[in-house]
Amino acid sequence: MFGLAAISVFAIPAFAEEKAEETKGPEVKFSGEVEFDAYTGDVINEDTKSHSYASTFDLNVDVKFNETWSGSVQLEADGETTDPMAIYNGAFIQYTRNEKFNVKLGDLTFSEGAFLNYYGYDDPADNAAGMAEHDIRGLEIDYNGIVFGLGFGRGDNDNQICVEEDGEESCIDVAYDAHLAYELELGEHTLRPFVDYKSYQEDKHDELHAGIDANLKFDVFGFHAVYGLHADNLRKDSPKPTHAFLAEPSLEIDKVNVKGAVFYAYFDEDEPTVHDEEIPEYFFAYAEPGVSIMDALALGLPLEYHTNTVDKNDDTSTFDFGLRVYFTPVEGLEITGFAMVDIPVGDDAGDDTGLNFGLESVFSF
Repeated sequence: MFGLAAISVFAIPAFAEEKAEETKGPEVKFSGEVEFDAYTGDVINEDTKSHSYASTFDLNVDVKFNETWSGSVQLEADGETTDPMAIYNGAFIQYTRNEKFNVKLGDLTFSEGAFLNYYGYDDPADNAAGMAEHDIRGLEIDYNGIVFGLGFGRGDNDNQICVEEDGEESCIDVAYDAHLAYELELGEHTLRPFVDYKSYQEDKHDELHAGIDANLKFDVFGFHAVYGLHADNLRKDSPKPTHAFLAEPSLEIDKVNVKGAVFYAYFDEDEPTVHDEEIPEYFFAYAEPGVSIMDALALGLPLEYHTNTVDKNDDTSTFDFGLRVYFTPVEGLEITGFAMVDIPVGDDAGDDTGLNFGLESVFSF
């Protein structure tokens, strides 16, 4: 009797703890990023001095129900203002079988071949050598490096067919998007071929992105390269495809580092494929040697050449140089200040050398 009583005394708390573990509910994790920037206009040539802003707020809420099922929702506010409006930016649920296999269902985003080194075009929501962000509502399957996504276009990735009957216009969302990529890891190197097909379900009207993204690492030397094919109306003779090439070398030795980027995009002169600001200009070259003064402070000297156009007939090129100061007092907090001189080089770029300043502050949590 004493033994049974003793067992009961120890077993009841253990049983209660096990039940509590089962009923404690989902785990919730918050993460995100905040960026607030301020820039001057040309402080030399503008009679009335100007300034501009940019602000970004991303909030991710991740919910873990158990080891297999989880969910996520994102809110976003982004704009060239001090008070952008926060909006729903997507949600999905995820089933994880193991480290090599998971399935997502909901609002998903795909992008390929982003600019990594050049700070001016490093947001894949706007620019990419391979493919700027495509948003869908659908399905994604990840298996052993293979990524497959299929769904309806949403947000800026959607389109509409509109018809007018009896003086009233009605529109139907019809775009769908299929994405396929494979990330092959070879030691410290990765190769990622990709293809993305988008259909508007209109006669001979569709869109294709394809190419390869390579990240190579050789001790202190790194090399990022992208080839991207951008094509519209695949079953027609026009417009002609655009071919984009990006090379981004980097070198880091002790406290000294050098990073650069060379980008060229071939646009057909008469019938080019152009997707908004996805490819911002047909050629630019950038190099930035830098040095770490201390753990929290580094300096960079950017040297840049920009054509500033996707039309080779426009001679609006400039040569830019300046100073960038990087201050990272703690992990997750970055403050970057810069001063840039813009020198017109092309015949259509004007005659005035400009000077502008900026300060960018970013923290993540």
